[in-house]
Amino acid sequence: MSHGIDRVPRATANGFRSLSAVEFDALYSIARELGCETIGYDELEKWLKGRGSLPQRPLMIDFDHPTITMRYEVNDVVQRCGFRPTLFINTAGIEAQSRGPLPKIEERRFMTWDEVGDLLKAGWRIGAHTVNHPNLSDLSVQDPTGAKIVEELDKNDETIERRLGLKPRDFAYTGTSFSTQAEHEVKKRYRFGRLWIITSQYNMDGKPARMADVMGIAGADEADGGPPKASRYITRNSNCYRLPSMDTNYLIHDQGPFRRYIEEANA
Repeated sequence: MSHGIDRVPRATANGFRSLSAVEFDALYSIARELGCETIGYDELEKWLKGRGSLPQRPLMIDFDHPTITMRYEVNDVVQRCGFRPTLFINTAGIEAQSRGPLPKIEERRFMTWDEVGDLLKAGWRIGAHTVNHPNLSDLSVQDPTGAKIVEELDKNDETIERRLGLKPRDFAYTGTSFSTQAEHEVKKRYRFGRLWIITSQYNMDGKPARMADVMGIAGADEADGGPPKASRYITRNSNCYRLPSMDTNYLIHDQGPFRRYIEEANA
């Protein structure tokens, strides 16, 4: 998964490196070269329930946030590669933009809802990602009643259904934050909950945690600073509400690690 591209690439001290459109294209061209075929959460559900098969080298691609580059640079790449991703939408930004004068396209941070509709027509799938993108670990401490997370989920679903005519069936947790309170509510509404892997560290129920411990995966963290390799892939034993996803802007942003990540999936 990733948050798309930056038109002006940047890097940070925690291992993040944003990708230009050219670099992004190079990574997904590797996936195409290796024979990857994208599946979505519909296909994953059928496979886990024994009602469907997967291609020889299945690849799930997620993007978070309805940013403007998703419609153009990112969509250009995935269409050229023949891939069908899932976009998880947090609604606060795109809704705020819709209430004012629309900036010029080069000045916009978010898509319009019509542009999201273009992605649907192009084969993209849509998932839920809260309204305001809160830190779910902190939120569970601030509001032990769970009312705020309920509001975040329900308002997000309502807006997506009103704007796009579909109700999300899958959810992406926000940031490297997780709470059992949020998971409890996610289970009531969605068939899958997806995590975000950038390092070996996470936050859970108001406390620091290892990514591997959140996922229930044994083993030491890897030398690259990430969790055990076993925690980086979806398997039949994966917890459907704690599915892993590797961010292409962190541990696998270079072409060598990205290629190895895909090749080792079948090892």
